[in-house]
Amino acid sequence: MIEFSVDFRTCRTKVTVGLNTLRDVGRLVRRHVAEQPLPSVSVVSDSTVFAKYGSDVMTSLAKAGFDSSHFLMAPGEGSKRLSVVEEIHEFLAAHGVLRDDIVLALGGGVVSDVAGFAAATWMRGIRFAICPTTMEADVDASLGGKTGVNLKAGKNLIGAFHQPFLVAVDPACLTTLSGRDVRAGLAESVKHALICSEEFFDWHLIHLDAILALDRNVLAELIHRNLRIKGAIVEQDALEQTGRRALLNFGHTIGHAIESCTGFTLRHGECVSLGMVAACRLSRDLGMLDAGAVRRVEELLTRLELPTKLVKTVSGDNVMRAIRLDKKRRSDGLHLVLLEGIGRPAIRSDVADEAIRYAFESLRA
Repeated sequence: MIEFSVDFRTCRTKVTVGLNTLRDVGRLVRRHVAEQPLPSVSVVSDSTVFAKYGSDVMTSLAKAGFDSSHFLMAPGEGSKRLSVVEEIHEFLAAHGVLRDDIVLALGGGVVSDVAGFAAATWMRGIRFAICPTTMEADVDASLGGKTGVNLKAGKNLIGAFHQPFLVAVDPACLTTLSGRDVRAGLAESVKHALICSEEFFDWHLIHLDAILALDRNVLAELIHRNLRIKGAIVEQDALEQTGRRALLNFGHTIGHAIESCTGFTLRHGECVSLGMVAACRLSRDLGMLDAGAVRRVEELLTRLELPTKLVKTVSGDNVMRAIRLDKKRRSDGLHLVLLEGIGRPAIRSDVADEAIRYAFESLRA
């Protein structure tokens, strides 16, 4: 079992990565609770995930002495909306959840985003823990405290920062995912390598077969390295004020626009893959990144069976409108994360819309 802490000043998050953590989650939560009587734990999950892991989690919480209940949402991005948050709030009210009680998210990034936002806004904020069950959540979404929901106008436009006190990751959950979902989540791992470490980028190539075969030891290392990278960046800029945390948006500006404009029919990681390709090509077009590095990135994504070409019909005008509404746009323009080399990110706010549009159009198959 791997354990480490990330200090966000207002909250310290304990990260645990190891087999059977879901069956031990009651004990892991109990370590962070000093008061008596014990607080209640409201588990928020989706129906698919809860059918697989709900019994283990609820049994573990009961063994640790917690009174627990559960709320289930429909699986998928369609649940990231304010009406679902309201349903959770009504559930918390019906169960008498108070300010010293706990919300525990069991599931992927959609569940943690929605449950976290509900916890952040219930009685102005109650404690929050995450048991991620997808590759994307394991390596990225579970750590950092970003919570929120979508609007028709764009992704994650309503949200709050609310740090979990515990992230408990069980790599064994990944063996129940579809190959497509595993690969989509790996896009975030490639992103972390591209903004932080050429050595980690090469590590993906060296261990590619073991990663795709879901070797549990390699997966544990993959998750650990990703969460260390994510934690180190967020520690420096927990509320995205200094610009350091913005590096984590690499590939997401165009990726989020594609995700919205395709009606969320592509996986988030697939859109991030396309966004990273566009960002690399834009970096090349601006004279920042050499063509060989762009080819290396596209080769790794291709070997991971992630898309490098957009096969769906998407309006360029709609994509540009979504980009202009991007929540990362500031008064001085859109802050784009680009690359000067693998592991060498740079933030630019002087890129013309025409150049961004050209990079997006280059994705068309």
